[in-house]
Amino acid sequence: MSWTPGHTYLQKRGTTYSGVFRVGASGTAAQRITIGAYYKSNGDDDPTQPKPVIILPGAPTTPAAGASIAALNQERDFITYRNLDIRNTALPEAAGVAIIWLGNNCVFENNNVTSNCGGVYVYTKNHVTVSGCLLDVISNGPSYGNQGILVAANTTIDDLRLLNNTVRHRGGGTSGSHGIRCETYNSSSFLTHLVISGNRVSPPPGIAYCMNGSAMGVFLIQGSAARLDNNTVTGMLVGIFINGGDGSYVGNNNCSNNMNFGIHISGFAKSYIIERNTCNSNGGTLSTTYYGRGIELSSAKGQDAVSGHTIRYNTCRFNYNYGGPLDNGSEGVGIGIDDGTNRCSVYGNIVSNNEGNGIQVYGGGDRAKWTDTGGHTINANKMDSNCSFSVMNRRSGGKTPSQFQAHIALAYVYGKPTVVSNNTFSGKTPMGVYTDGTDANISTVGNI
Repeated sequence: MSWTPGHTYLQKRGTTYSGVFRVGASGTAAQRITIGAYYKSNGDDDPTQPKPVIILPGAPTTPAAGASIAALNQERDFITYRNLDIRNTALPEAAGVAIIWLGNNCVFENNNVTSNCGGVYVYTKNHVTVSGCLLDVISNGPSYGNQGILVAANTTIDDLRLLNNTVRHRGGGTSGSHGIRCETYNSSSFLTHLVISGNRVSPPPGIAYCMNGSAMGVFLIQGSAARLDNNTVTGMLVGIFINGGDGSYVGNNNCSNNMNFGIHISGFAKSYIIERNTCNSNGGTLSTTYYGRGIELSSAKGQDAVSGHTIRYNTCRFNYNYGGPLDNGSEGVGIGIDDGTNRCSVYGNIVSNNEGNGIQVYGGGDRAKWTDTGGHTINANKMDSNCSFSVMNRRSGGKTPSQFQAHIALAYVYGKPTVVSNNTFSGKTPMGVYTDGTDANISTVGNI
C-alpha cells in the first residue's frame, strides 16, 4: 500500500485483516491521513455495525515484521485512527511493548485494543488525543512493565488529552504496570495542558480486585496544572496517584473500592483543587500493607513539598484499615493530611462511617524535617459515625478500643495556627476532636 498525506484509508466493518500493518508515511497539518471504517458501498459508515478487525502477528516488535501498527522511533505524525478493532495477544515478553506508538498531532478515537502487553503509548510527542477507546490489556507475566495508556517524556510536552476511555487491566506486569500512566523522567520537565477526563479503569468485569496488587488506576508524575476529572477507578491499588506538579485540578472522580487509597497526592505538589470526588470503601484484603483511605496527602519529601491544597465537597465513607504499619486504629481514614503537609483548606466534605478518623492531620513528628505542619483550616465538614469500631491490633483479633476514636484527629500539628471550626459531629464516635498535646496553635470553635 502507498501511503499519501491527505488520503483516507478505510476497512469494511465486519471484515478481518490478519498480518503486517505498517503505516508508511506521516500526514501534514494541512493533509492528515485518516485510517478508519466504512460499511456501505458508497463509502459511508454505519456505526451500529461491528468494527473492522486488524489482527497483528506476534513477534518481533518492529512494524516491518508486523508486530505493531507503529513502533518506538517509527511513529507517524498527523494520523487519525478511528473505529478500528486492533488485536495482538501474542506480543513478546518485554518492557514497553505496545500495540501502537502515536506521533505528534495524532488522534486515536473510538477504537478497541486487545493486547497481552501494553496498549497505546505516547513518548515525547505533543498534541495527541486518545478518546472513546476500549483497551483490554496487560495479561503478560510479572517480569516486565506495561501500561494500558502511557504518556511519557524526557522533556516538557504539551496538549495531551485522554478522554472517555475504558481500560481493563488483566493483572499482569510488574508493580509499575498501571492502567493510565503519565510521567516525565526528570524534575525539570512537565506535562502541560494534560487532561485525563471521563476514563474508567478497573479489572475486567466480574473481577473485584486487580490481581497485580500494585497496579494503580491513574498514575501521574509532573503534571503542570493538569486536569483530572470525572474518572472512575475501582479494584486497583490506588484510584488516582499524583506525584509532583503544581496547580492541578482533581474533581468529580469516583475512586472507590480500591485496595489502598482512593486519591493520593505526594512528591512536590502544591495548590491543587480536590473537590467533589467520591472515595468510598477503599482498603483491600490482599496485603497487610494496605492502609485504606479515601483521600491521602503526604509531604514525605519535606517542608512545604505538599501544601496549599483545597479539599472540598468530597464524599469519603466506609474506608477500612486492612494494613498500615501500626494497626492501632489510626488507619481506615476518610481524609488524611499527613507527614508534614501544611496550609490546607478542608471544608464542606461528607465524611462518615470510616474505620479510622474522619479527618486525620498527622505532622509526622520530625521537627527538623517539617518545621511547620500547621496553617490548616478544617471547616463545616459533616462527620458521622467515624472511628466508632476502631480497635487496637484488629488484624490479629484485638478488641481494645483505639485511643484515637475521634471524628477529627490532630497530632504533631505545630507552627502556623490551625483552625477547626463549625464542623458537625454525629453517631457514636467518642470524641469530636482529638489533639495530642502539641496543640498550642490549634483552635476549635463552633463545632457541634
